[in-house]
Amino acid sequence: MNEQPLVDRSTSSALEIYQPEPGVLYSLDTTAHLAAVPRRTILIYCRAGLVRPVFQPPYEMMGFTEEAIYTVRRIEYLRAVHRCDLAWINTVFDLLNEVEHLRAELRFFRKT
Repeated sequence: MNEQPLVDRSTSSALEIYQPEPGVLYSLDTTAHLAAVPRRTILIYCRAGLVRPVFQPPYEMMGFTEEAIYTVRRIEYLRAVHRCDLAWINTVFDLLNEVEHLRAELRFFRKT
């Protein structure tokens, strides 16, 4: 019998998604590249209020944090997998924010 050596392909050829670093502001082009979406898509998400850019002085250029990149990735996941439109995604994000707010209140009242 001809035995083939076992090769762990999960480590040798696995594709890793770049993880943005905390505290760094990324340009619109870099954010689009890291989130794997067109620039226009990010601008649409900003206009819809789903992603909030940071404006850098003195020219008020848009910058994006790692949180914004994760948000864009989450939006793309919801659109691709669950076929949600932007209004539904906005509602989902509002509900998630409300749940987090209520959890924070609950933690506060448990401490007292």
